[in-house]
Amino acid sequence: MSLLVHMWVYDSNEPGGYRIPDAPEGVSELAGPEVARTKLWGSEPARRLGATFLPQLAEGDLRVQPDDVEAFAEECAVLTADLAVLSAASGFDEERIEGYLRNFVSAVDRARQAGGGVLIW
Repeated sequence: MSLLVHMWVYDSNEPGGYRIPDAPEGVSELAGPEVARTKLWGSEPARRLGATFLPQLAEGDLRVQPDDVEAFAEECAVLTADLAVLSAASGFDEERIEGYLRNFVSAVDRARQAGGGVLIW
């Protein structure tokens, strides 16, 4: 299985109170293989770099609330600046990690426009 990243918005007419709009054509929603939950996003090096959102994936899915989208974007920027550290610790190559982080930022950009949040599951 693979982890996916989506933008979500509140919608009281939907089960659970939110919906996940379709991503624009050509947008990747990949967030890594299932093992990335612990080996990459929940790793000690990610935590040492200051990550607080992504390490939650080690325990379950991550649902970033609209009020936290900017902080999540900042976390993505910090991790992007230290790809070598994450790569060395996880075994994932830097380009692959950077691609996943770009997908997160893409979801953040769509969330900003819609007043929504980000879901990684």
